[in-house]
Amino acid sequence: MTTTLRIDDTLKRQCDEVLEELGLTMTNALTVFLKQVVRTRSIPFIIGADSQCAIDGRKAWSTFEKGRRERFANGEREWSMDEICAEIKDLHSPIEKVSM
Repeated sequence: MTTTLRIDDTLKRQCDEVLEELGLTMTNALTVFLKQVVRTRSIPFIIGADSQCAIDGRKAWSTFEKGRRERFANGEREWSMDEICAEIKDLHSPIEKVSM
């Protein structure tokens, strides 16, 4: 199916540049976004400039991108979505208390 979107030229150019750095096309990015909308039945990100969650999200993304660049520099392959989800799940799982 083909869908036509009207997007400001400057915004599209800027977005294309960022997506290219991430190894994505506009179509890839929009497909990921739409799949997340369907899966979560919500907008899959925080909309807000200065909310703590948005700040934490930017920090998490920065950390993820740093790791991604390091993997590429070391000749490692890209993570699969399953690996990314497992990593997120591990980070959000409760910490087990160790008795001493």
